[in-house]
Amino acid sequence: MMSSLFDHTAVTFQQAVVQLVDGCRRFAKWVVMGVVILTSILLVYTVNNLTLDTNPLNLLDPDLPFRQLDEEFVAAFPELDDLIVIVIDQGTSDAARDAVRQLAGTLSQQPALFSSIYDPAQGEFFDTYGLLYLKPDELWKLDERLSKWQPFLGTMVHDPSLRGLFSMLSLAVGENPNADEQILLAKVFDLLSEAIEAQIAGKPNPSSWKEAMLGDVTPKGDPKRRFLLAKPRLDYSTLEGAGGPIGFIRKQGKVLENTFGVRVRLTGSIPIETEERETLSKGAEMAGVLSISLVCLILLLGLRSVRLVGAMLFTLIVGLIWTGAFAVFTIGSLNFISATAPVLFIGLGVDFGIQLGMRYREAFDRLGVHQEALRQAASGVGGALTLSAIAAALSFFSFLPTAYRGFAELGLIAGGGMFLALFANLTFFPALLTIFPISRTKRISSIPQSSPNNSFTLPWVLRYRRPILFLMVPLTLAAVAALPLLRFDFNALHLRDPNTEGVSTFLELLKDPGTSPYVIHLLAQNLTKADELAARLKELDVVDRALTLSKYVPEDQEEKMAIIDDMALVLDPVLTPVEPLPFPSEEEEIRAVQDFQRKLEDQNNPLWTQKFSSSAKNLTASFDHFGASVGWNPEAIHELRKRLVGNFPQWLDRLRRLMNATPVTLETLPQALKDHYLAKDGRARVEVFSVFNGNDNTKLRQFARGVQEVDPRAIGSPVGIVEGGRAIIDACIQATIVAILASTVLLFVILRRPGEVLLVLLPLLMTMILTVAASLLFDVRLNLANVVALPLVLGLGIAFGIYLVLRKREGVSIAQVVQSSTSQAVLFSALTTMASFGALGFSAHPGMASLGILLVLTLTLALLCALVVLPALIGELEVRGWWKNG
Repeated sequence: MMSSLFDHTAVTFQQAVVQLVDGCRRFAKWVVMGVVILTSILLVYTVNNLTLDTNPLNLLDPDLPFRQLDEEFVAAFPELDDLIVIVIDQGTSDAARDAVRQLAGTLSQQPALFSSIYDPAQGEFFDTYGLLYLKPDELWKLDERLSKWQPFLGTMVHDPSLRGLFSMLSLAVGENPNADEQILLAKVFDLLSEAIEAQIAGKPNPSSWKEAMLGDVTPKGDPKRRFLLAKPRLDYSTLEGAGGPIGFIRKQGKVLENTFGVRVRLTGSIPIETEERETLSKGAEMAGVLSISLVCLILLLGLRSVRLVGAMLFTLIVGLIWTGAFAVFTIGSLNFISATAPVLFIGLGVDFGIQLGMRYREAFDRLGVHQEALRQAASGVGGALTLSAIAAALSFFSFLPTAYRGFAELGLIAGGGMFLALFANLTFFPALLTIFPISRTKRISSIPQSSPNNSFTLPWVLRYRRPILFLMVPLTLAAVAALPLLRFDFNALHLRDPNTEGVSTFLELLKDPGTSPYVIHLLAQNLTKADELAARLKELDVVDRALTLSKYVPEDQEEKMAIIDDMALVLDPVLTPVEPLPFPSEEEEIRAVQDFQRKLEDQNNPLWTQKFSSSAKNLTASFDHFGASVGWNPEAIHELRKRLVGNFPQWLDRLRRLMNATPVTLETLPQALKDHYLAKDGRARVEVFSVFNGNDNTKLRQFARGVQEVDPRAIGSPVGIVEGGRAIIDACIQATIVAILASTVLLFVILRRPGEVLLVLLPLLMTMILTVAASLLFDVRLNLANVVALPLVLGLGIAFGIYLVLRKREGVSIAQVVQSSTSQAVLFSALTTMASFGALGFSAHPGMASLGILLVLTLTLALLCALVVLPALIGELEVRGWWKNG
């Protein structure tokens, strides 16, 4: 009785589909007119109301534990979230310092673009207290170095010009310097040579002689590289959420590069995401043109009718617009993942049109009557299309309950789009075919007849069915065995173009644990608890250092202050402000340079070391090169003075302040520094750095897990990457299981034959298993971008099986099915989807390219399973008498 009820329902539904299609045929003009008007209204509504949410954090459920910890941390330290990291380097340390100060001042005057600006080096503070952050032995070495430079500094204090510089060097060379003094002078000569050659080449100075004297007095790091952290005001309702702030920084960066000879680069999550959108946009434009061209070409080859292809494409566009309106009604915005819904819609929506169009083409060529061809096509494929749409929608809806909101929203939009695509193909498509009828061709008017007992008349798939099945068994078993080897690359950085400025700079910083952006943060109840937590973290093998605010209070200050006082006594004649000599003319400076050059040429002292002689000869050669290429004119002299003497008075003032430092306490630390380690409610931040450098996922996971074992409330980019990746993997596994179970239940309800259900699911299951093995074989890792292929293969894999099994159910042999329009439609459907996505494989964007490559691989396997393995298996069942039609 239940079976009879199902049969009656199926017949009733089939009749309803035929009546719907026939009704749209009879009122074709009204249907087309109504659809065009409705679609136009929905298009305007969608364009005006659909927004893009570019915040990557919104891709994951905010209720996830690590998301809640992240929100708690951002609430405590909002100035550390969504930062633009400005990297200034390639000039001298003085130039980098001055550039940072100027840029910080400029950005601070733009409150509409930036909510906060932070200098991690705290230049003003460390210009006064920097020596206290050196170790005692480093201070003694600095004391010894400055003592040797004292006479030179004294001369430069009185005469900060080229005359003073080269007069002092002439005197030093003429007094037969000893071995230690020659080492010192050789270093100066080398630095002067570099500066002169840089001026000739029109490049900034790579270093300066002042750096050789004092070196860096900040706690650690490259003195020529400085950072500035800018927190922009973001607008996530636009594609360029940080376009205004980034554009302003780049404009100011050009000014700094021209003024100070430095290089200004931007990195961090905000610039990288902005660059990625630009890269994706360019890649999508190229892929879009290529894929549309290929899809049209394939459809024309398969359908052999421009009007039929045109009707199919117009129907596809209508369904796409309806789906966009559905997205506005249900969600209101698209994220990076759900933005791929149009592509998925094209891949699956065109499949409905191909199945209906090719069945109509087959019937029309046989009958030559449009009305009857449409009725037969609707009767023959309407049920299969509906079942495929429901199965595909279930595959997409399976992501709704997962924690990956990016997939959940994609599932809702694409799942709803399947029903809209089905409705468009059953209404608008036949109406278009009625208004723009196609011509009849000389194709075969009926399905070819093949005898299952005559192997010579069978298609090759059926002739060689047993070798095919015997071969697929070990292949499938091997693929199943390879499943545990599958790895998911959860690091979004690997999906981005490494040639962009943001990513390349980020990767460069990752090479040094001291500058690595992969930092973990922990919140402690107070500073005392934070210090205790930092001490425990320091014991971990994966931790390089753990910083709290207390770490910025120098140790052994009494000992260091004593050394600094001794240094100040020795340098007192230099540090005492004096009235400089009258500034020389260009002629006097030129004479001083020439006198020094003659000193180098005249000296032939056997006591000179090889290094000193070599440096002197190189400097002489640089002078000659300068005179020959630039010339000793006033403009060149002015530029040379700027390069060699530069801001010596300001540098001397900095040295004076360093020598007058007082002890540092928590209270005397800069307020900006305090705000970055102490929250307003008294909680303290622990900043944890990894011992690992580079971009290895395994090491990143070890670092995150190691810190989490000490404090499970750890947060930061390493934790977010690891935990977010795990959430996405769990979501994919959960959704895949739910999709397969839901589709299985649906097929059991509709087909009511376990054998046919298994045959429908077989192409899907085999495709997924073989995809794993093929991805391992071709080194195509699953990642956050190409995982979008999962719902597509679920939808298409089930649809392919449904089309073939239901066509077989019509009472024809498998040989006839293989040679029918159904198999051809499956082939061209897969080919068009390959073309649609395969063009992405040529993109320069690694994530987009990986998506295209994996989809082509997956769809190739789906075709293999649907058009080779499944017919071979059904053919064997048919020969053995184990298949019953009807």
